[in-house]
Amino acid sequence: MSYKIAIIEDDRTLAVQISSLLSRYGYDCTEAEDFSVIDRQIEEKRPDLILLDINLPKYDGFYWCRSLRERTKVPILIMSARSSTADQIRGMESGADDYITKPFDPDVLLAKVNATIRRNYGELKPEYPDDGVEKRGITFWEGRQTIAFRGQQTELSFTESSLFRVLFAAFPDAVSRGELFMQVWDDGVFVEENTLNVNIRRLREKLADAGIPIEIRVVRSFGYKLIIGGDDA
Repeated sequence: MSYKIAIIEDDRTLAVQISSLLSRYGYDCTEAEDFSVIDRQIEEKRPDLILLDINLPKYDGFYWCRSLRERTKVPILIMSARSSTADQIRGMESGADDYITKPFDPDVLLAKVNATIRRNYGELKPEYPDDGVEKRGITFWEGRQTIAFRGQQTELSFTESSLFRVLFAAFPDAVSRGELFMQVWDDGVFVEENTLNVNIRRLREKLADAGIPIEIRVVRSFGYKLIIGGDDA
């Protein structure tokens, strides 16, 4: 199977270089042409992965990341010359699954693309029951990337869903940060600490907004654990 990758990059030379690199490894790449209707192009092309620059004409990549995340669960990898911690956090909070700063080593970009595809569609995609998993009134359908409680539900991005799967499976025990990196990102050597922190924050916010009684508690010097319904037991 040839996975489709949408490259949203206004530097035409760089876009062609990325497309050429990924095409050599069997990916089907398309390059954005009209940067005022990126959402329409994504709906038409239906890619498996989106590579998104930040400094774009008209609207920046943060805007498009938020807009696309409202429409699709497809993984988004931000590529940007903005290397500050604040910009990386902003990108993740906008809904990106990962962030790579320019100039980047082509091998690192390829590794991130390969890892993202494997996690979402390949051999690292976990098996899950169609009828969901229920614990203490909370039901989790990983296939749908959905959590429900008493008629309330929230949909998660793939990365948020993967994080919740690991924490939910371990409940009531804690999971170390290292284990979360290993289980959610198989390319952990390339993952920034902020990536985990921001995804945990986004997951907390979605649970709170949906009224789902789950707390993600920090276990100092170790990792995180779920508290369901305010009860540690």
